[in-house]
Amino acid sequence: APTQALLQLQLDTFPGYYNDRRPHRALAGRTLLTAFHARQNARPEGLGAAVHHRVRHDRVDQQRRVSLRCLSRLRHICLGRAYAGVPVRLLVANKQVRVIREDGSLLRELVLDPAHDYQPLGAPSGRPRVAHDDVRHVSAMS
Repeated sequence: APTQALLQLQLDTFPGYYNDRRPHRALAGRTLLTAFHARQNARPEGLGAAVHHRVRHDRVDQQRRVSLRCLSRLRHICLGRAYAGVPVRLLVANKQVRVIREDGSLLRELVLDPAHDYQPLGAPSGRPRVAHDDVRHVSAMS
């Protein structure tokens, strides 16, 4: 460019040309903008998937667990020896489950593992394990 102003004009127009109008061989002749909008994860997360919420009233059985039908299978959620016979509520949002007492105190929070019918006591893999007594003091659903 013969002048600084003309060079600046060329630099300002280049990104629009490169991204919106120039066909790319690696994208089968599509522009970058077309390829970007064709991707599924180019859209905001959570718009298409509706969350299924439900509340279930139950009582912890003598084996210290509650049962929940989710993802077309019966799941058993282990709680602990101290809760046998305690009335509870299960707050379910898709695979996320919170088990609370009738007074609202949290007994257990977990994400259901679809590979297992019995959900073991403790945090799922990839999340830090929390002592069971500490879980009771977590605040209600956020």
